[in-house]
Amino acid sequence: MARESLTTQQIVKDGITPALAGPPIMDGDVIDTGRVFLVVDNASGAPLTVSVQTPVTVDGLDLEELAVTVPDGETRYIGPLSPSTFGQRVGSPDAARAYVDYTGTLAGVTRGVFSL
Repeated sequence: MARESLTTQQIVKDGITPALAGPPIMDGDVIDTGRVFLVVDNASGAPLTVSVQTPVTVDGLDLEELAVTVPDGETRYIGPLSPSTFGQRVGSPDAARAYVDYTGTLAGVTRGVFSL
């Protein structure tokens, strides 16, 4: 199964009606990087871990993924997500986009990506 590609919603001066999609699929999401943030709302009944992959190495060492715990009944705003840290490498079909993984109960979880 493939990752789900989320569309970035541009925040404008007049305001937007944010749309949160959900629940995430087991394989995770592909999202834009840069001046964006990921909103994750957890109504699953249990804590959830959101991990943003870091496909880079520093001095031959893998950079640790960004892992954010979202308690049940809470929302987290995660970002900004630098393309140099979180973007998939050139040659990937998702080059410069980030891979997001979810660990926990996914039913009741919604998420969206927003840009300034």
